[in-house]
Amino acid sequence: MGQRGMDFKHKEVININDGKRLGFVQDVCADLESGTITSIMVARKRKEENY
Repeated sequence: MGQRGMDFKHKEVININDGKRLGFVQDVCADLESGTITSIMVARKRKEENY
């Protein structure tokens, strides 16, 4: 299986229901025995006007 999970890192995540951009994949967790992805951590985009 190699580095397949790493292909997700730094990809943009978009909500398919409303088209909003949620952020970028920061980390991926997987079950190594089954080879399935168990979770994906997304860094939220900041709204500049709020900071």
